Amino acid sequence: MKKGIFLSLILLFALTVNIGCEALDVTKEFTLDISLDVYSATADINDAEVLYADSLSDVIAEYDQLIKDIEILELTFQITNVGAGNEATKIPYSAFSVADENGDGQELIATFQNQEIATMPLPQPLPLNQGGVVRFEELIKNAPHRALLTNTGYADGAPVECTVKFFFKIKMTANPL
Repeated sequence: MKKGIFLSLILLFALTVNIGCEALDVTKEFTLDISLDVYSATADINDAEVLYADSLSDVIAEYDQLIKDIEILELTFQITNVGAGNEATKIPYSAFSVADENGDGQELIATFQNQEIATMPLPQPLPLNQGGVVRFEELIKNAPHRALLTNTGYADGAPVECTVKFFFKIKMTANPL
């Protein structure tokens, strides 16, 4: 009988501690902005940049090793800074991918097609590829919070000169314990 009461108390204590820890979770939403400058003498587009999430986001830097979950809520893109030397009018196809900072484990995040090369006044949503989203979330969640982002595709003419900006809306959950 004493054993049963003792085990019940331990179970109750463990349950209380677990619920208490989850009650301390901190959830924050923020945006990571990535700009890829497209300057190509040919119609081919191939731009890459390493994202240092802890440098771009105070939230990632503050919670670093305490992050429990990262969720990509939305991805939008915007074409800006169309250069005077740009001769292309459209991007028939472009793929936006993620890999670790060394280029390993590449996954497709999203694609866009038949996009006019003109300054876009507002960012446009991109449909997400789940495999790429999961890979990106994993890389941002875990130290060193880095990812290699690549935009590859082609334009309908050359040279190509513009900036493609990608905006990730992110929800982070961390626990300070």
